[in-house]
Amino acid sequence: MSTSVNRILEARGATRVRISPDGAWLGYVTDLTGTPQLWRIPIDGGMPTRLTFDCDRVGAYRISPDGLRIAYGTDAGGNERWQLHVMNADGTGDRALTDRGDRMHHLRGWTPDGRALVALTNERDPRFFDLVVHPIDGSSARTLYRHDGTASDAVSLPDGAVVLAIHRGRLDRQHLILIAPDGGSRQLTPDEPAALHAIAGVVERGLVVRSDRERDLVGLAAIGLDGGFRWLVTPDREVEEAESDGRSDAYALNRDGYSELHLVDGDRDTIVGGLPAGSLSNDLIGDSIAIRGSTVAVAWARYDAPSSIFVARAGQTAREIVPPTLAGLSPSELPETTLVSWRTFDGRTIPGFLLTPRGAPAGPRPTICQVHGGPEGQARPLWNPLTVALVARGFNVLQPNVRGSSGYGHAYKTLDDVRLRMDSVKDLDAGAAWLAGSGIAPADRIGVIGGSYGGFMTLAAIAFFPERWAAAVDIVGIGRWRTFLEHTDTWRRPLREAEYGTLENDAEFLESISPLNRLEAIRAPLMVIHGANDPRVPVNEAEQMVSALRGRGRDVEYLRYEDEGHGLAKAKNRADAWPRVVAFFERHLKK
Repeated sequence: MSTSVNRILEARGATRVRISPDGAWLGYVTDLTGTPQLWRIPIDGGMPTRLTFDCDRVGAYRISPDGLRIAYGTDAGGNERWQLHVMNADGTGDRALTDRGDRMHHLRGWTPDGRALVALTNERDPRFFDLVVHPIDGSSARTLYRHDGTASDAVSLPDGAVVLAIHRGRLDRQHLILIAPDGGSRQLTPDEPAALHAIAGVVERGLVVRSDRERDLVGLAAIGLDGGFRWLVTPDREVEEAESDGRSDAYALNRDGYSELHLVDGDRDTIVGGLPAGSLSNDLIGDSIAIRGSTVAVAWARYDAPSSIFVARAGQTAREIVPPTLAGLSPSELPETTLVSWRTFDGRTIPGFLLTPRGAPAGPRPTICQVHGGPEGQARPLWNPLTVALVARGFNVLQPNVRGSSGYGHAYKTLDDVRLRMDSVKDLDAGAAWLAGSGIAPADRIGVIGGSYGGFMTLAAIAFFPERWAAAVDIVGIGRWRTFLEHTDTWRRPLREAEYGTLENDAEFLESISPLNRLEAIRAPLMVIHGANDPRVPVNEAEQMVSALRGRGRDVEYLRYEDEGHGLAKAKNRADAWPRVVAFFERHLKK
């Protein structure tokens, strides 16, 4: 008997790790109770304590410099209108600092004196994010930097100054701005070359950043407050995340989707041992690595278990202190994984992961291509209960990293920009052809599923290569580029246009590649899943596609969730949707 989907959905993990200033405990987020909530645990192991109870879900959080308080963000129904809260470090005394439910407040840290929070907020104008200080005593907020644009991060310096990272047209291109306590500002990064400058931590007289300045691959660098720049690490793979506390650094290299964790303590750069094959447990918020002196904590993911928290000290192997809850699943019920690749239309090699039932006999098997979002995301060894459930029911799952994916350098990530958009869809089609040609899947039993940009890829696959696909599931995907760009959150539109094109310059092209304008070509049965409160890909993208196809008598199933946003964050909704997805593919791929 195959493992039930509900059993798989009961398996839960932990993400978003941070270490207290005294190194005695750490915080993490888990959806063990059904929604992502904040917990803490002694760093040497022990009984965990739940800290948040009354919020829909927890977003970013930060521990105060003295370790006595925790600030965090929370939204409602997945709408990403994050509001700021502060509480004592034991979970008592919780109170809200903001109440603008129509605006976003991205928590970025504490001021050095622990009296206020630093946040990026679009209260002034929904299109733009200003740098604002919110005193925790409830007094009036103060704007430090007014900016008619968007920003990615901000960090406080010991003297009360703040370094702000503002976007330069793209999500992976930033300027660093030093804002003095008196409000004066100056730019720390040059206009050319445009580059990634992602803040990893504060050091004496400067910052540690992830950067690809004059490089294809992201490395680790130091930037002085005088603008001086020097490389710290320039490896042959991308530095995907890093954290510095001013004394030690921790960073992870992305090796074909797998992560390799490094701890830099003094002059010693060592690979942290004791971690199973896997990757950082990246999610919408991040915060997979935390460091305090010679101790590093990491939220670690893998295909065969939900993410968990490991801790390692210099010279020691990592130990798991927040293990996953596996709901009684045995290894025999979990996927086997192989790193694979195939040739695409222009001779380029496209990488991906092939997940197969453990111990299953060789031979063709119905297979589902599962496409990541982004488009600058990456298929990684992450626990996904839907993926596990599909494999447990006898499907193969191919997770491709088509051009445009991150982890392989800036050049690869930009290969699908604007007028090159459909080249990534061709890569997906080539993956399906490889599955059939290599005997992994019957040619007439290949399905496709994807979320967000992966939802567009799914819809584009069945609209532009209809003969290839036997069934498709679109989750919060884009059906028509014009309506998406018109209705996505106003602050996001300029950042998305840098990759997708603009309605002013590229409207005709964007219409030509919109799946909604290719309805007559679609043959595959389709399921569409969307959250009513999605600010990124508004629910109208789903409803216009469903309505148009049903109007033509096509086979479409539609699941709309009123208390969700960009994806399904709540366990109860996943418990409703994922069994239906599995049953949908069983009907159409195993008939």
